[in-house]
Amino acid sequence: MAKATTKQVFKQYIPTQNLLLPPDLGELIDKHHLVRIINDVVEKMDLSRIIESYQGGGTSAYHPCMMIKVLLYAYAVKIYTGRRIAKALRQDVTFMWLAAYNRPDFRTINNFRSGILKDTIEELFKEMLDFLLTQGYIRFEHYFCDGSTFEADANRHKMVWKKNAKRYQAATEQKCRELFKQIDQLNETEQLQYGNKDLEELGADKQPVTKAQISAQTNKLEKVIEATTSKRLKRKAATLKKKLCLHQNQIDKYERQQQISESRSGYSVTDEDATAMKMKNGEVLPGYNVLIGSEDQFITGYSVHQKNNDGACFKDHLHQFEQHGGHQPAAIIADSIFGTQENYELMEDKEIAAYVKFPLYHKEQSRKYVENPFRKENFIYHEADDIYICPYNKVLRFRYVKTDRSKNGYISFNRLYECENCQGCPFIKDCKGTSASNRTIKVNQALDHYKQQARNNLKSDEGNVLKRKRSIEVETCFGDIKKNQGFRRFHLRGKQKVKAEFGLIALAHNLRKIHIKNVQSAT
Repeated sequence: MAKATTKQVFKQYIPTQNLLLPPDLGELIDKHHLVRIINDVVEKMDLSRIIESYQGGGTSAYHPCMMIKVLLYAYAVKIYTGRRIAKALRQDVTFMWLAAYNRPDFRTINNFRSGILKDTIEELFKEMLDFLLTQGYIRFEHYFCDGSTFEADANRHKMVWKKNAKRYQAATEQKCRELFKQIDQLNETEQLQYGNKDLEELGADKQPVTKAQISAQTNKLEKVIEATTSKRLKRKAATLKKKLCLHQNQIDKYERQQQISESRSGYSVTDEDATAMKMKNGEVLPGYNVLIGSEDQFITGYSVHQKNNDGACFKDHLHQFEQHGGHQPAAIIADSIFGTQENYELMEDKEIAAYVKFPLYHKEQSRKYVENPFRKENFIYHEADDIYICPYNKVLRFRYVKTDRSKNGYISFNRLYECENCQGCPFIKDCKGTSASNRTIKVNQALDHYKQQARNNLKSDEGNVLKRKRSIEVETCFGDIKKNQGFRRFHLRGKQKVKAEFGLIALAHNLRKIHIKNVQSAT
């Protein structure tokens, strides 16, 4: 170290100087620091069920309370990987203080996050909601709901598409049919054919190729190999048998791909639960759709889905209320994609007020659209005769009830009315366009009833306030998570582990929100 001159005055600096007593790390941390908020909130939570999930035996485990605090603080300060969390426990004063000098390695951290928390995250989130309610941060009056896609921890270039699997399977089955014909010809050569039956007579060109058929053809080839004395025929039979086995393996693979896809369009090889989804930037990548509900910008509910359509995920999302402690809001506010008959009915059954738009709600605000005389809503209905009258005084009579089934399996009924005769009508082009048939309209009385309820709710004074507040509420949560926290991609694989990780994100978001409110109140 360079010597100081008489004119220079510095504070004492001796790096090798030992301390007489170990330092109290708490003295180095501000009393309003985020890490203290996380420590205090977790201490007030009932973690008995999480502690009881430990079976015991073997070496002692790190206390789950400490592990939860460390993970929540890490996610709150944008540290998401096990190795970086382990590094912070060795170098960061706040982490050291929070963990009380415990230093679990990255494997322990990852095992706890993807193991214990995977099964107990719902219990932890329930405790968070109880804390927010008792402390008066939320009241569960309003539930602002929306969804957003997050990229999965999966290779974007290794997608399996269900349509391709079907196409490849059909092509492989056709190759099998061609091999069957060659096998029949080989049998005829050796006079081992079973009667005069031909494959085409059995309808095999039209029916899917089964394992039993391939097994039967393989047995024929084995008989040829055993019976024939011709080396050429033996080689040919062995080649055909090898090809059949190869095609059988390919068919099994394509069938498995379709089974994994289920009702989805496809999946990722590196995370079979991930589904191809369109992200906010327009890219189609393997990902998950996350629905959240918020109140005063606190996340009060969340769920992870494999469907891109938010409305189709809403039913499963509502079931999360039970897993999150049965906390049910008084009103739900959501955009038009949620406005389906099934969703309206679910909210009615749960006695939740629906401030939920429907697909044509915004279009109905246009005077030109509302006053269009050819809308079915503007046709005159005669209840006694059960008929509709069009603007040209043509009669539309009831024909039949049309049953519709959604992708969720929900069944709705539409009454179909058809005009007796549209010929000679001067408004035919404006009314039904270029259709060759008579004008028809579908009337779903139950859905019309729910739509009118939604209109009344949304046009009320409270509805006008809640409509404007919705985008500010829930979009702020997603914006904070994606932009401020930089969390756009999951770090775990599999739907259950992904759900646990987003639970950590939601908890960390709420804790940061508590910290901000406490700082504001202190100043």
